Amino acid sequence: MEDRDLAGPSAATPPPLNPRARRVTRRFAEVVCPPGMRAQHRTDRVLAEFELMFGALAPTARRALTVAVVALDLGARLYPRARGRRFSQLDDQAAEAYLRAMLARGGVVGELVQRLRGLVVMCYYELPAVQREIGYRPGPYIAAVSRRRLESYGPQVAAGEAAVTAAPERPEP
Repeated sequence: MEDRDLAGPSAATPPPLNPRARRVTRRFAEVVCPPGMRAQHRTDRVLAEFELMFGALAPTARRALTVAVVALDLGARLYPRARGRRFSQLDDQAAEAYLRAMLARGGVVGELVQRLRGLVVMCYYELPAVQREIGYRPGPYIAAVSRRRLESYGPQVAAGEAAVTAAPERPEP
């Protein structure tokens, strides 16, 4: 047995998106993220962030998300303005119009597009450069809340830690 077999599932590298799903997700990000994403050359970083999130999903959820992304791509062929082209091949105006139509349609399709848009845009706003640009600096706030909670609940936290880290009692033979 090799060392990697003993490491467990958490040691595995998250599976990346397949090339087709990656191409569609790239195009989707270009359409739904703020215009500065392409100008600032952030598309690859958004995709990397998305793949980290993707890799954290359960295998069934990863398969479902991949199927949804590919369906979004192929479904564009039925949209009149696409003229038979896949979503990943549409120009910006046609791609935006297609997504607006899917959102307006509602139902499962609209919800799928809305949730996928939320995931991709969240990945954009997770980029440190974007957080700095919008003035999002959670570090000081988190530190202040942590101090306040430790002051309020310090004894309970210490008791809980002691209970978890205490050596188990062994019965005497």
